[in-house]
Amino acid sequence: MSIGGWSLARARLIVFATVLIGLSGLWAYGQLGQLEDPDFTIHTALVQAEYPGARAERVEAEVTEVLERHIQQLEELEEIESVSRDGDVVIYVDVDERYSGARLRQIWDELNKKVQRASLELPNEVRGPVVDDDYGDVFGLLYAVTGEGYSLRKIDDYADELRRELLRVPGVARAELFGRQGERIFIEISRERLSALNLHPGQIAETLQRQNVVAPAGAIDLDDHRVGLFVSGTFDSVEDVRGLSIRNPETDERIYLRDIADVRRGFADPPERVFRHDGEPGVALGISPAPGTNVVELGERIEQRLAELEHDRPVGMTLHTVNDQPETVRGAIAEFVTNLATAVVIVLAVLLIALGWRTGLIVGAGVPLTILGTFLVMWVTGIDLHRVSLGALIVVLGMLVDNAIVVAELTMTRIQRGVERAKAARQAVSETAIPLLIGTAIAALAFSPISFTPSAVGEFTSSLFWVVAFALGLSWILAVTFTTLLAYRFLPAPTSGEARDPHDTLWHRAYRRALGGMLRYRTTSLITVLLVVAIAVAAFTLVPRIFFPAADRDQFLIDHWRSEGTRIEAVADETARLEAFLREHDDVARVTTFVGEGAPRFYLPMIPELPNPAYAQLLVGTEPDSDLDAVMADVRDWLDGRFADAQPRVRPMMLGDPVRYPVELRVAGPRDHAELRQVAEELRDWLAGQPETAGTRHNWRQQALSLDVEVDQERARAAGLSSAEVAETLEMAYDDGPIGVLIDGDRHLPIHWYLPEVERGDLSRLDTLEIWPRDSERPVPLRQVANLKPAWEERSIWRQDRVPTVTVQADLVPGATAEGLVARLDPQLDELDLPSGLELAWGGEAEASWEARADVLIFVPLVLAVMALLLVAQFNSLRDATVVALTVPLGLIGVVAGLLLFRQPFGFIALLGAMSLAGMLIRNAIVLVEQIRLNRADGMATHPAIVEAGVGRMRPVLLTAATTILGMIPLALSGPFWAPMATAVMSGLAFGTILILGVVPVLYALLHRAER
Repeated sequence: MSIGGWSLARARLIVFATVLIGLSGLWAYGQLGQLEDPDFTIHTALVQAEYPGARAERVEAEVTEVLERHIQQLEELEEIESVSRDGDVVIYVDVDERYSGARLRQIWDELNKKVQRASLELPNEVRGPVVDDDYGDVFGLLYAVTGEGYSLRKIDDYADELRRELLRVPGVARAELFGRQGERIFIEISRERLSALNLHPGQIAETLQRQNVVAPAGAIDLDDHRVGLFVSGTFDSVEDVRGLSIRNPETDERIYLRDIADVRRGFADPPERVFRHDGEPGVALGISPAPGTNVVELGERIEQRLAELEHDRPVGMTLHTVNDQPETVRGAIAEFVTNLATAVVIVLAVLLIALGWRTGLIVGAGVPLTILGTFLVMWVTGIDLHRVSLGALIVVLGMLVDNAIVVAELTMTRIQRGVERAKAARQAVSETAIPLLIGTAIAALAFSPISFTPSAVGEFTSSLFWVVAFALGLSWILAVTFTTLLAYRFLPAPTSGEARDPHDTLWHRAYRRALGGMLRYRTTSLITVLLVVAIAVAAFTLVPRIFFPAADRDQFLIDHWRSEGTRIEAVADETARLEAFLREHDDVARVTTFVGEGAPRFYLPMIPELPNPAYAQLLVGTEPDSDLDAVMADVRDWLDGRFADAQPRVRPMMLGDPVRYPVELRVAGPRDHAELRQVAEELRDWLAGQPETAGTRHNWRQQALSLDVEVDQERARAAGLSSAEVAETLEMAYDDGPIGVLIDGDRHLPIHWYLPEVERGDLSRLDTLEIWPRDSERPVPLRQVANLKPAWEERSIWRQDRVPTVTVQADLVPGATAEGLVARLDPQLDELDLPSGLELAWGGEAEASWEARADVLIFVPLVLAVMALLLVAQFNSLRDATVVALTVPLGLIGVVAGLLLFRQPFGFIALLGAMSLAGMLIRNAIVLVEQIRLNRADGMATHPAIVEAGVGRMRPVLLTAATTILGMIPLALSGPFWAPMATAVMSGLAFGTILILGVVPVLYALLHRAER
């Protein structure tokens, strides 16, 4: 029994199953997770270590090199990038993107083992190293806590208590505070006071450390009991520190610390970091959801908990929302659901107008049912609702009716020609079921290369294929069962009671004449089409190429860089002026400032900046209906030349796999750092001279001024000193180095030695600083054992794969693209007069785009082979399969024309659209070739079989194309992410479908040598 006959015989089962799918789909929609963008795995971990007192070059040689040598033994390693700075190193460890889940966690465990083994070879003074494998955590809910009239300590205390409460909310994985300035206990005493008392700073530090200690004191056995012994003396308050007694070596009397020093609790000075929201100081609270958590539901639970805690909030303390991922997701999902509903209405309207209300309803009934069924399969397979999955539904929407149109159209044709109703339905399904299944499989396969891509970009977009495949598969099942049943029941019989030819219309007659002419001049027709394709190929070079567009968000970032060595207070003052300008801007809703560090990763496709006193980042939120580009342009104009020695950068949030700068040129080589810097600065100037670039710089940034304290070892030894005593004294005097810890609850407050500000800021007093030998009571002035020498040094030494590498970076002016710039400049690199032995390589968007395309295209031959196999299996003819395959280039004509006409770039998503277009065109060609074969099997000669097949299939082919094209209108208007793909598919399908109706018959006639 055929599928059509089986469906008619089991009508009740078909109806029940269809209703069940619809109801289950409605339920599944409410259960689906909701995201703004699909999650993808960050395959990067950080390895961090501190080497106090070591300059960047020493850190590179003694710490970075050792760690990288061990890390490179990791089998799954993809790339190592590191930056060595004064006193610390940060290593970015990127592993192969094929690994995820439990396997990735195992890799991080192995990385940790290798790092621990490497630590045995590091200098004893190195702190760490530690592995941060939570680098990819996203703090999608970001709040600012401020309090007018409250001290920073009170604000910090309240924010910390709020953090504890929110950690108890189900679904919260992490809750962290950012922008904390760090409390300390300060012991401030002047040099003159110490000298008058003949006190050695080391004596005070040693006394403090010996008292403030937790050490085992043993236990006493009393009969059957064992009683523990615990010694007091640890500091529990500032008063305990003030009460520390020190022996005066002159009089042997005890001196209390409170009598000779100012002991107080306060924040770091200078501050380690500064946080402000709309100009008010405070701290930031970030919340990261647990894996698999529905962020919308999590947002509701957090809002409920915050409402419950409202009565405990001190009056005047305010909680501001900086980034609300659940609200963003709600808005994005609502917008896409609206676009989906609009597309459904458009498709149904086209069907009703083109087919009449009865046939239109029969065909259109499968659209909502297929969507609901797809929701059910998405829930089963764990695919969430987000930008890509909902966009995929809109992409495939017009294709969902293709199978139903063919079945209903053929059934109606047979009925109008006088064939009995049940027989007409059975024949229609029998003739088309397998060709439609092959065509559906090929259409789905066209989207499949992205699902095989083992990369972050592939992970980001993989749901596109799966949703399309699920939807197309369900549409075929419904077409050969439910649509067949509806067509049998409700399609009208000929109104006159007599059979008539449904293809005897004005449009069909015009097409018949045009097709006859093309078949008569088939060679000329084919050469003309080939010329047009060649022109399209040449014109494709005019289409701008991008990787991913900017995100459609009401936020943008401002990076404010000052030269290396700039005090954080100066950066904070400048950003305060910038904040004041932004707050007065009509289109700015809020401004959140992080000074000394960047914002945490509140949005997955971003790269957080490392802490740096010379850096600040501002997160600017704009009003919902404002023009983001115009606001950013206003900010750039205001910043232009306003702050000397500053390198501000205004940039939007981006989509896809993140890169630091759109244009990057790496210069690598095991050469002297000075030579590398010189070459990089020459390339920076060369790149800055290009009209497409803006804000050119490099990642080694400026050299910074330092003072080398050159200790004369002979004189030092004569005075009973060593370099260690000199360094310790300088650190205590000028870097308020820690000499102990006070534990306050769960807070560890470092105790710092502190000279008065007038002494710390007076460089002229440095050479008279008294250095105390460990075993002597006579201090020695610094100038007696050391010379001071100013020097310029590297503060940031970047390496890639263990080779020192300077990356020249640049932004782009509006309208320019990274790939276009690189394509123009790459040939010029060989003409530059650069030293030999250096390696130059492009990075940024161009490199990321090349890698993503290569990852996708590597699977295209396999997919094409499967498509070819299906075609040959369908036709059992190499010639017929060739006819269908040769239709694919026809879509290129429309793709290029559409992108150029509507000024859309060709990016990664547009590439996926162009690939999917091939499947759509092949699907239409299969239906046309199969009808030719059926006509010939019924005894027609080749020429009339070709003509009648074309005339008979003209309306369903045009109608399926029209529903797909018009159904994509909401997607084309939805924003920069989908617009290029929708434009490519709409224009490519429009041109390709029209050409298929002429080219497929011509190719068939040529290959089968049909009579003219």
